[in-house]
Amino acid sequence: MQNLDYKEIGKRIKSKRKELKITQEKLSEIIDVSPSYISEIERGMSISSLFTITKIAKTLDLSLDYLIWGFHSDNANYIFTDILKTIPKESHDMYFRLCENIANALKK
Repeated sequence: MQNLDYKEIGKRIKSKRKELKITQEKLSEIIDVSPSYISEIERGMSISSLFTITKIAKTLDLSLDYLIWGFHSDNANYIFTDILKTIPKESHDMYFRLCENIANALKK
């Protein structure tokens, strides 16, 4: 099981909050926590409850998959491309075949 990266979760929250032009204070009011707690979450210094993370996700219109793991269907291509960049070119075909085999197995 992959460990949660609280700093990355915080970065995604902060990025979306800023994109929506919502202050930490406003977000804290909406989800009923202190502004300092939002700051701690965004810096990855605090581990929030699932209840709080769910309220943040709903308020910022983020999927939990994206918020927690950084993955959603809109960025899947980027994720697979980033992985591909870390693999030697001579292994690219194997990577594609493995992805295809995994996808086929999951369809059953």
